[in-house]
Amino acid sequence: MIYKNEIKILATGLFALTVVSCSDILEKEPILDTSSSIIFASHSKIKSNLEGLYATLGSGIPSYFFETDYRGEDIERIIDNGGLNSYDMNISVDGSSSAWNSMYKAIGETNVFLNHLADAKEVVGDDYERLKSEALFIRALSYYYLNVLYARTYKLFPDAKSVPIRLGTAETENNDLAASTIEEVHSQILSDLSDSNISFLGEEVGTLNGITHATKAAAYVLRQRIYLEREDWNNVIAEGEKIKGYSLVDLRTVFTTPYITNEGIFSFPYSDKKKNSLAGSYYVGNNVAIDDNYGITANPLYKQQQDVRISDLSIVRGDRITIAKYTDRSTGTDWIPVFRYAEVLLNLSEAYYNIGNEAKAKELLLLVRRRSIAKSADALDETKLSGTTLRDAIYNERRLEFLGEGIRSIDIHRRGETFLKRAGSLREIKVLPTDKNYIWPIPLSETTQNKLLTADN
Repeated sequence: MIYKNEIKILATGLFALTVVSCSDILEKEPILDTSSSIIFASHSKIKSNLEGLYATLGSGIPSYFFETDYRGEDIERIIDNGGLNSYDMNISVDGSSSAWNSMYKAIGETNVFLNHLADAKEVVGDDYERLKSEALFIRALSYYYLNVLYARTYKLFPDAKSVPIRLGTAETENNDLAASTIEEVHSQILSDLSDSNISFLGEEVGTLNGITHATKAAAYVLRQRIYLEREDWNNVIAEGEKIKGYSLVDLRTVFTTPYITNEGIFSFPYSDKKKNSLAGSYYVGNNVAIDDNYGITANPLYKQQQDVRISDLSIVRGDRITIAKYTDRSTGTDWIPVFRYAEVLLNLSEAYYNIGNEAKAKELLLLVRRRSIAKSADALDETKLSGTTLRDAIYNERRLEFLGEGIRSIDIHRRGETFLKRAGSLREIKVLPTDKNYIWPIPLSETTQNKLLTADN
């Protein structure tokens, strides 16, 4: 993997936009290649370059969401499309390159940014630590996404190989590099998200800047996800309880303009349908739909018409039901939520359950559920929520709550569960944690350059 010692700078003031026009945030293309001596001589250009890092990472997020959703059993493939090979769990060394390349591009550009930022402390003054910490968050999130797709489950294989950790900027440092272990990747992510680094991040809630930039809360949620993978339940709780000022809102407002609510913790905004085709894939229903026969909505408790997630955030098209969270197919201006407060609460619910505090786990589960369906209309019997019934209810609530948000297959993977789904009435797809295709192969674009890696890692 090679990346240049050059910075692509974006238009100055990329994020200095009104709520009405903030859809341009991830759609600016680099306008020129400029030497680092020029870019890092200006505070405004340095800040614009940071926005470019968000844009680079954001450019790969729609594809990542597709792939992680398709791996789960709640999404049904309608047509036999080669682009949906992740649904069949048969991604090839050629097909696995998109996520790999986009995430390592974000990592590479971030490393270059950090290297030059260190020499520009006098230029940015008091902003130095904040800019540095935001860049480290971008790198940490990129490594998290890579680890999810290309590494085995930490719970079952804690010593397994993950991906190379690239921290340098010179080309010679990044060609031949062996894969690090999952443990090492986790350690790198947590190092980038250290308490010291997080302390310099912002704390804005319910603002454009607060939802489109790294904040303390966003970093805490990412650390929560790492601790969920490690089943370190006490730290999952500790991270979640640090997140203050957020609240659940009418769920429909999370997915409608202006997309800025007190529930949103971190999102990627889009305005170009070429870069965000979530609506074209989910809402239109030509490629995929919600698997109403074998997925979460096959359970009557998670297909009640009184539930907002069914009545307002899904739509019936013929004999199928599709996701209606992303609806702007014509312009692709939908925002993609990466972290929402609902996830924090359900992460906490799962953690409290696992340390034996069922009362707290149930309380948090119902807090999320009652936002979407009133107790008086709900067929779920709250009195039976204990033991494995409570655990399964937490798992199922996550499946319905985050349909189309790239989380279901992450949960399967981190728990070391089997991928099991039906591709129509005659074919079953079953992939065990020990199977080769449980994770993606290292792409050919990497192994042809990196002599220390093979497709099987």
